[in-house]
This record gives sequence, C-alpha cells and structure tokens, in this order.
Amino acid sequence: MPAGTCGRKTWVFVIAVLTGSFLAVWSATADAPSTTQPSEAKDDLEYWLDRARPVAQTQPASKPAPLHADSPLRRDDALPGVIEFSNGLQMAGWMCTTREKPWRVWVAEEKRWRRIPPAAVLSITAIVDQEEMKRRWRWKAMGEPEKVYTGKSYPFRRFRRRFRLADGSEIIGVVKGQPIWIGTGNQTHGPFLLEERAKGEDGQSLRELIYIRKIVVSRRMMKAVSQQQHRDTKESADADSHD
Repeated sequence: MPAGTCGRKTWVFVIAVLTGSFLAVWSATADAPSTTQPSEAKDDLEYWLDRARPVAQTQPASKPAPLHADSPLRRDDALPGVIEFSNGLQMAGWMCTTREKPWRVWVAEEKRWRRIPPAAVLSITAIVDQEEMKRRWRWKAMGEPEKVYTGKSYPFRRFRRRFRLADGSEIIGVVKGQPIWIGTGNQTHGPFLLEERAKGEDGQSLRELIYIRKIVVSRRMMKAVSQQQHRDTKESADADSHD
C-alpha cells in the first residue's frame, strides 16, 4: 500500500475519534437540567432595564434666566428695529411675532386676508379710525330691557394698520390681535398686541390708554435710538451725581 494512502487513513481515523468525543460531550450537556427556572427568564429589554442606573445630575455653573418661548433673545428670525408707543416711549431691539406666523391683515376693500412675511415689512403704522370716551351702562334690573348709566366712562379706540413693504407697496387693513415681542439688552418686553379694538378701564383717560403708534424695522434706526437712550441715561446719571 502506498505511503500516501496510509497517511490519509490515519487522519480520517483521528478526525472520527475527535468528532465522536465532541458529540458525546454535547449530548451530556444538552441533557443536563437547567439551573434557571422558566419563570425567571427575561428578555433583553428587561435585562438592561434591571441594570439601568440613573444618570448623575449636574447643575450649571449659573442658572440662566427663564425666557418666554417667543423671546427675541432666542429667536433666529427676530428683526432689528424700534417700537414707538403713543406716550412717546421708544424701545429699540430685536422684534418678533408668533413663531412661523406671518402678519395676518384683513383688507375690507378686497374682502380677504393678506398674509405678510415679517421680513418683507419696513414699517407698521397705526391708523386711529375711532377714538372716544364711552359711557358704562348696566341693566336697570334683572329681566328688564332698560339700561341705566352708571356714571362711569372708559376710553375706546378702533384701529387699522398701514404696512409699508420692502417692494415699495402698502397694505392697509385690520390686525385682529397679533402679538409682538422686543428684546432690549438682556430683557424681553411683551407681548404687545396689534389689535382692532382697544378698551380701557373705568375712569381711565384716552391719553392713559397707550397703544403702539409705529413699528420700524431697521438696524440703523435700532442703533441710533439705542445710542441716544444710552447718552440720555448717562447724562441723567451725571446730573444726579452733581445734585
């Protein structure tokens, strides 16, 4: 018999012996009783949940001041400009209305709503269509249709708004209660409402019923008003220190 044939037979015999030994061990292991009760078996999710530990809480070095969700201090769509009120007060800073909302203006002549992107607006000016002191009335008695004057009055105004746009056009109409915020320094002011009607309290005068007279969207105007206010504040402080 050739030597090569004898060698191959020897290797076949060795492999057969090893295979038989492995099968015997595997069979004995498979037949051994399980030490884990079926009722204690858990899936992977339960396994990791059992071993979960709460994450350690870390406190920031300084707690930030709470901000409104629509604060211009945290809005990337805020626009630079100035808000001027009917009492002469001016606020310069970054302005925004409700997030992802255009200005909604009802144009009576067209009998439709116009939607104006805030970025397209150069200015918004109040047009006072009605301004008066109204009397406060009440029912004379329960169940009676007659009303009597209470002796009290309150201020009332009705507005439209003129929107001057970047393309040179204008839209005039009614804004029915849309808010605007403005961030000055590290503070947020508002919301202030652009509304169709404004009604004051009993005994309040028309002068005391303050409204937004004009909004100007302009970085140059914002800087100019801010600088002027800073100078006024400094001069006032210097005058107080000399008294």
